[in-house]
Amino acid sequence: MSLLHMLSALACAGELDVKYGPWVTEVGEDSFTVLWVTDSPGLAWVELEDGSRFYHEFAGRRIFERLHTVTVYGLEAGKKYEYKIGCSLLKDDSRPKDPVFFPEEESCGYSAKTFDKSAAECRFAVFNDIHCNLNRYAAFSSAIASDSLDFIFLNGDIASAGNYCLDTLAKYNFQPLEGCTEHTPVMFARGNHEGRGNNPKLVYDLFPTNTGQFYYAFRQGPVAFVVLDAGETHEDRSTAYCGTPTYERYIAEQLVWLKDLAKESWFTEAAVRVCMIHVPMIDIGEEFTLQLWLNKHCVSVLNEVGIDLMISADLHEFQLHHPYTMGNNFPILVNDDDNRISVTCTQHSCLLEVYDSKGREMYSLERN
Repeated sequence: MSLLHMLSALACAGELDVKYGPWVTEVGEDSFTVLWVTDSPGLAWVELEDGSRFYHEFAGRRIFERLHTVTVYGLEAGKKYEYKIGCSLLKDDSRPKDPVFFPEEESCGYSAKTFDKSAAECRFAVFNDIHCNLNRYAAFSSAIASDSLDFIFLNGDIASAGNYCLDTLAKYNFQPLEGCTEHTPVMFARGNHEGRGNNPKLVYDLFPTNTGQFYYAFRQGPVAFVVLDAGETHEDRSTAYCGTPTYERYIAEQLVWLKDLAKESWFTEAAVRVCMIHVPMIDIGEEFTLQLWLNKHCVSVLNEVGIDLMISADLHEFQLHHPYTMGNNFPILVNDDDNRISVTCTQHSCLLEVYDSKGREMYSLERN
């Protein structure tokens, strides 16, 4: 976090009582979504510089919760918007038809920028397999110049707890990124650990998408991104998922969706097409591994839709599998848990640099 962002965060601390956040996600060319957590439930909104307000609402009603989710829409592509977050915290709900709220409170000003497919380049950073290690996560986040990035991508297993609760998830996903997330979007792919436990939907609530699922797609500048959800790596999925898994059907659903996506002009016209997924689609392993299963059932579809690069995680070691080595027409990069990735793509090239937690460059890959 830069000194400017630290001072900004301190200046805002005495106004609206925010426990975690805000963070920006679900960004498109005409909208973005802002989320934050307060200690108490409340009626929340986001206000733009022109005074227009957007509310946390569902089915035609404003709702009060601790996790506030507000989508700002009707925006222009590639434009920066100044905004504030606000909330009226709940004082008394003993009378269901007449709850009482405290007076409105607002934060200081933030800014966020919409995506733009006509942008000349796309820049982003990737973290994965943090597993609640706040010190390592903070080291990664302090090393990036978030102002220069289009987004930060969390490629799964950022948290590890089995029984998730809101505060645990918000703390381990966003606390080390304080001062970045209110202006630099955070995009997300679910890891196998984030599918475990008894409340997997809560993870989605922190990272809503334009499909309503953990698989989704978006475009920034010359790059079209496909985000897939591979599921559980444990051989006994029934144990890992409390007897509730339906993953083969879920992955088949994603492949049908992906083939339909490949018919969209904004996707096919992109100079670069990147697949983000936690579990790598490689044919290394013995007997049952999810990696082998994905390689057998999914890689041919990714070849068909024209994926140029896969960035994955999960194995806690660095691997680079070149094209045509395991049925893949594209390189498959597996990022170590102790590394972060910096990517810059233009219409004509894509530079990928891998750094360790001390900021030393470990590897670079450039494709023209």
